[in-house]
Amino acid sequence: MRKILHILDDLAISLQAFRQLFGIPLTYIRYGFRLPNAERYISECQYSLPFDGRWYVANGGITKETSHSWGICSQRYAYDFHIVDERAQSYAGDRKVLENYYCYKQNVLSPADGIVVTVNNGCVDSPIVEEGQATCVADDIRGNFIIIRHGKREYSLIAHLLINSICVNPGDKVTRGQIIARCGNSGNSSEPHIHFQIQAGKSFLLSTGLPIKFYNIEIGDRQLGDSFITKEQFVRNN
Repeated sequence: MRKILHILDDLAISLQAFRQLFGIPLTYIRYGFRLPNAERYISECQYSLPFDGRWYVANGGITKETSHSWGICSQRYAYDFHIVDERAQSYAGDRKVLENYYCYKQNVLSPADGIVVTVNNGCVDSPIVEEGQATCVADDIRGNFIIIRHGKREYSLIAHLLINSICVNPGDKVTRGQIIARCGNSGNSSEPHIHFQIQAGKSFLLSTGLPIKFYNIEIGDRQLGDSFITKEQFVRNN
């Protein structure tokens, strides 16, 4: 029975991945083959980083070379964040124990004022397998996630959250910096981290990702106003 359930889960994930790939040409058509980019897109809102303290940008940027997933429209400008130590390690001790990861169960914050649109809160954490290899025991690659509407056409998606840690509901108003969940390892994930993106609609499959600057942040030792970020940077809110 357990093997059958695993097969069904794999099929569900494969179907979601297929739907996302199928959505790519539809997204291009929807935007007239002119997707938003960092040069011409002006954000409706100012966004803060969705966490407290100093985190590491493990993946993501505004160019094809630094992008989280350039070929997947919704995730083109997505980011993955976690915490690392002075040895560039994201955990201490046994790497297969989730509690050993520095970002695990850390608070996740709303990046701006908005209204909660969708939450998914019931997925267990995925186990840690081979280093760098993602696995998924949920029927949604996002695992537990929150979608918040911040502007007329700007929605944040925060994914891979801890089971039953989401403390907001659809229709709730949230404010910048409000605690909304905790970091987990649910969905398609290789280790605990926060997946964050701004997208032009509430659909994960049919919305294009948006390149946004983060408001009043620190990159490395530099305090900045609004700034884009990119992978391999240390970032925090001022």
